[in-house]
Amino acid sequence: MRDKGQGLDTRDGHRHHAPRNLQLMNSKSHAVPEAGLDTTDRQTLRCLLELDQDHLFSHWPAQGALEDKHRQLEQLRQLDAQLPAGLRGYIENAKTLLAASRSGANPYAGLTPSVPHGRELLAGSAAFLAAEAEGVQAAKRAAFVLVAGGLGERLGYSGIKIALPAETLTRRSFLELYAQQILALEQLSLAREEGRRLPLAIMTSDDTDAQTRTLLRGHDYFGLSEDQVTLIKQEKVPSLLDAQAHLAKSASDPYVIATKPHGHGDVHLLLHQSGLAQRWSQHGVQHILFFQDTNPLWCNALIATLGVSVQEDLDMNTMAVPRRAGEAAGALVRLEGPNTALTINVEYNQLDPLLRATVNPEGDVADASGHSPYPGNTNAFVLKVDSYLAALESSGGKIAEFVNPKYADDSKTTFKSPTRLECMMQDFPKVFPSNAHVGFTNFAREQCFSAAKNSLADALAKQQAGLPPEGAGSVEADLYSFYRSQLQTAGANIEEHAPLQMGGLKIQLLPIVVLDPSFAVTQAEVNEKVKHLHMTANSSLYIAGPNVRIESLSLHGALRIEAVPGAHVRIAGLHVENEGPLVSEAGESANEVIAMRGFALHEGNVRVLRFDTPGNYLVDA
Repeated sequence: MRDKGQGLDTRDGHRHHAPRNLQLMNSKSHAVPEAGLDTTDRQTLRCLLELDQDHLFSHWPAQGALEDKHRQLEQLRQLDAQLPAGLRGYIENAKTLLAASRSGANPYAGLTPSVPHGRELLAGSAAFLAAEAEGVQAAKRAAFVLVAGGLGERLGYSGIKIALPAETLTRRSFLELYAQQILALEQLSLAREEGRRLPLAIMTSDDTDAQTRTLLRGHDYFGLSEDQVTLIKQEKVPSLLDAQAHLAKSASDPYVIATKPHGHGDVHLLLHQSGLAQRWSQHGVQHILFFQDTNPLWCNALIATLGVSVQEDLDMNTMAVPRRAGEAAGALVRLEGPNTALTINVEYNQLDPLLRATVNPEGDVADASGHSPYPGNTNAFVLKVDSYLAALESSGGKIAEFVNPKYADDSKTTFKSPTRLECMMQDFPKVFPSNAHVGFTNFAREQCFSAAKNSLADALAKQQAGLPPEGAGSVEADLYSFYRSQLQTAGANIEEHAPLQMGGLKIQLLPIVVLDPSFAVTQAEVNEKVKHLHMTANSSLYIAGPNVRIESLSLHGALRIEAVPGAHVRIAGLHVENEGPLVSEAGESANEVIAMRGFALHEGNVRVLRFDTPGNYLVDA
């Protein structure tokens, strides 16, 4: 056996990876041509035959096609090397999970559910501000992990999702916004004064890795230093053809094994195998904050979640939202049994039958709050590094896999299309010891969660069904609404605008507010910097700069305030009046960024106050 990634030189001049887990188990013979194959190829072939994968070679001619045969066997060896348990472990686990799926086995049989330990934080409350302040202090010894392996196809976008503009007032991409938030948190937490940079790891995929690197390099890492950012790429896993866990061949090339993404749970494996989590710990990192690619509302609430983690010494703390009973979203549940005690995400299709079979014959129903007592999972969470490293070491970073095939008929023997084993990042509590402190921090959905997932048509269908649209346009509107709420919490008077119907989607777009991360990433900063502000319903406001203070501002139109770090700007007694922003339906010729939203935004005759030179400035009537 050789270490992962090594190769064997063979007599035909090809270089091959030696099988790592593909070992012969018996001497069963198979009638598959081996003529012309070297020793390594023959061993790989026989091992796959032992695993009942004869069909992979059914197209092989008795003679010839050696180059194609070599590359097929080489791909199988590569898959074997990169899978945590090798191909043998993957196939055997697939057979077990598929058998359980066919029988309808309950993965939580024998466990009793209950509502887990958690805290609820209301925006602007004293408890929220205290947790936020604690989180800011802890952030100087934090690292960030962005799971960004997806393309924007479902949204109608031809690029990677993190390159998509989060909003169209500034056209700032999701990745740029996240980088700017991390940079602002560096300054606010005084990490820079201690010589610290807050590290960021981005999990990419084969589909997104090259584009992510190009995006970062093309924009000078959006102000982050190059050595502050680490890309970790997940590999794909073999597709499964049927309930017997036969591997699927590519539809376009029978010498290629079809592969699919393994799920975002691979992030833990990659952080462990790369040694990155260990290196972070050696450099003083105490908490790691995980978040996903198209939720621009994560930052402020996750800072407060970090604060709660410190206050309660939690090993894992999930940022959660109220969840409607029966909603198609994962729920956080405490599960206990003879040998099990853990707080875990339970998918909605498993929650109701679990509750009916154990604690409530009515299943997942609302409590007095009008919501399910089991909070919704946002896939953003905080892990305590010491506990995380111990669990990574004991588990090897491997997260329990599951399978979710779409069966072709009631016999449950064939699939509509090939499936694969998957794993989820939020399932990490399964590798924690039973005495781990795992909890959640609950926020209003509009305070922390709005993710861009759907095309305009799909977003409209979800809205008509009474569900969050989760399209690019609704996320943009939710982001403006979040910034408005921060100003309102600070005491600003902002007039409401009637919802707009754009592309069929009903959204609360106006008035428009964008608070640049350089101005504020916490509610406490907004409270400190904004004193008296009135905005009419048809207005837009953009503020950038760490030392801008709004002492008195009356806004009836569009205004931009931009100040470099050394510019101290006081807005006192200023009245701005112009035509304000213009919103129109996206036309047929609109580019994809506009078309997926259903609307186009124009600032119109905007008033711009720009301060490019350090100094003290007073802007009044």
